Amino acid sequence: MAGASTQPVLIAGGGIGGLAVALGLAQKGIRSILLEKAAALGEIGAGIQLGPNAFHAFDYLGVGEAARNMAVYVDHLRLMDAMTAKEICHVDLGEAFRGRFGNPYAV
Repeated sequence: MAGASTQPVLIAGGGIGGLAVALGLAQKGIRSILLEKAAALGEIGAGIQLGPNAFHAFDYLGVGEAARNMAVYVDHLRLMDAMTAKEICHVDLGEAFRGRFGNPYAV
């Protein structure tokens, strides 16, 4: 890259975003340093929701198949009112959804 610095790119955080940036940069031959305060990488929280665009990004980075093999696919997404416990709306995430967006919705 003409005019590009030879210094590595500093990435703060080893979550899904930081790791994706580091992988993408490496694939372009750009060095990076990823800083993470946790002693080890692992699952935290209740989980992550992955819309179709996440799988498009994973495919671009070359990790789409691995992500698909670890994902849990859901058929419906329901939004609920926290106060009344009534359903506000739902989205069918089946074949029509996958066909329209080219990828699934997963957790």
